[in-house]
Amino acid sequence: MNILGLPQQLVLDARKETCLTTSQKLFATMKVVQETRCSLPPLLPVLGIMELLYVLLFALSSLPSLHMSDSPVPDTYPWTLAPSHLLQALFGPLQNSWLPFLLFALVIILLLALYVWLFVLLLRKPIVHSSRRWLVLLLAGTFLFGLTLFFQPKLFSDDVFTYIFSGRILVVYGADPLNTAPIQFPHDPYLQWVISGRYAPNIYGPLWLCISSLLVALGTAPAPTLLLFKGVTLLAHLLNCVLIWAILSKIAPSRRFLGTLLYAWNPLVLIELAGSGHSEGVLLFVFLFAVWLHIHFEHSGRWRTVGVLVILGVAVSINLIALLLPPLYIWFDLRQQKHLLRLLWGCFWRALVLLVPAMGISFPFWRGAPTFFAITSAIDMAHFVHSPIGALAAPLRVTFIFVARTLHFPPFLHPVTAADITLRSSATFIFVLIYANLFSQVRHVPTTMDASAYTDTDTMTALSGIDVLLNSWGRAVFWYMILVSGWFWPWYMLWILWAVVLRRFDAFTKTVLILSGTSLLFYPLQGFARGPIMTYQPALIFGVALIYYMFAGNRERKKERTQALYDGRGQTAQN
Repeated sequence: MNILGLPQQLVLDARKETCLTTSQKLFATMKVVQETRCSLPPLLPVLGIMELLYVLLFALSSLPSLHMSDSPVPDTYPWTLAPSHLLQALFGPLQNSWLPFLLFALVIILLLALYVWLFVLLLRKPIVHSSRRWLVLLLAGTFLFGLTLFFQPKLFSDDVFTYIFSGRILVVYGADPLNTAPIQFPHDPYLQWVISGRYAPNIYGPLWLCISSLLVALGTAPAPTLLLFKGVTLLAHLLNCVLIWAILSKIAPSRRFLGTLLYAWNPLVLIELAGSGHSEGVLLFVFLFAVWLHIHFEHSGRWRTVGVLVILGVAVSINLIALLLPPLYIWFDLRQQKHLLRLLWGCFWRALVLLVPAMGISFPFWRGAPTFFAITSAIDMAHFVHSPIGALAAPLRVTFIFVARTLHFPPFLHPVTAADITLRSSATFIFVLIYANLFSQVRHVPTTMDASAYTDTDTMTALSGIDVLLNSWGRAVFWYMILVSGWFWPWYMLWILWAVVLRRFDAFTKTVLILSGTSLLFYPLQGFARGPIMTYQPALIFGVALIYYMFAGNRERKKERTQALYDGRGQTAQN
């Protein structure tokens, strides 16, 4: 007996159990630390190598032979040209040779190779127990990369100057930016940097016009104003990383680190947001905030729905591409409703909640018919500019011309116009079918799904059906960009990337990640602007991703059908 009156054997057993529990906890802690130490060394060298590549990209950007967009940064901050001077001192004059294009393409390819290597490495050996210190590491690397591209002397795109000029049209000249072209102000000091949008009104969402006007009012000179715009998009990128981390912490903790890294360190995202200052950074922030609100207030009922729809309405006022998302969300939110009248009423008041912020923000810019035609003309369905579907336009035109000459069609039947209309209408019809099928998938998401296909820590993804919603959003924008949009620029991939990094890593997710990499090849290919290769540029950019999706997606569907057949036989045997 002891001083507490307990048998000695019980005391010994209790001490033994305590020691065993402590040793088990210590072993588990050491295992986590060991996993962290095993995973950290590859990450830090990759961070350092990627930073060196971004510095090299910084140096190459100022070379005239690459034909990048000019900016006021070199005149205001001459030190930004020092890396370029050092590069030319090492390699000699790089003005009239193919070496800059080769170096430029090599840097892009190496960045993509490191990004893919990290993805494959972390997919095989995931960092499951990721604390907030891992988020700090990701944010530190993101900030370092972004700061390097922040002071880039020349830009990949001049869109940020069209933002600035639209703000100046509203603030400085008091004109309507939706119906006024920059060339109407030939003496404006900012006009020299506006190239692509000089002769046409720059159609952006009214909220982004408000943001642009505010930033223009805060700017004091061309270079600081440019950096102010880029600073907003870089800040939005960092906030997006935090939102992705928070969302995945709720629905898929085991994919939290990898999903955040796939967005934060994606070369396309860094180049387009931190380097070129595209407005998509703010748009993605609004999208991610809507998803965060949906998953963190799951028990708030209609108030959660109202909040998400208001935020999506704000997104519509930034970019019209956001119109593809709310109908799918409304249908997802009403998937349990079986009564027809209640279903119609639910659709009506939800659509009204969506339109109130979008129309309220747009109202100050409304000028009647001119504004309507300005907005509708922004959706160009008459031309193909780097469009994936546009790659089929040339062979189809040749076919129609051959048929017209062979069958002696009358002169008023223009084969080229007929070929374009046929291609556009057929592709649009296919997109409508795909979009309708997405509604069917969202509608049939059960309220309690089978989580056996997910890991123990990711069951929230299955139980909430959020993976199906994100999948439908990503596919809607993806097929719109492939089949409907007559224009394509690399930063359009940002419309999809934010959604797929939140999803499980299936064939579609990997296809989008591949496409986000091949889209960057658009810039090195600009060196062949006068060659025949430019005709098939969209096929070169989209070909690899679409071929992979064709085979990997087919293999994935066969596997799912086989698994479903096996599960059905097992259930029959049990019965």
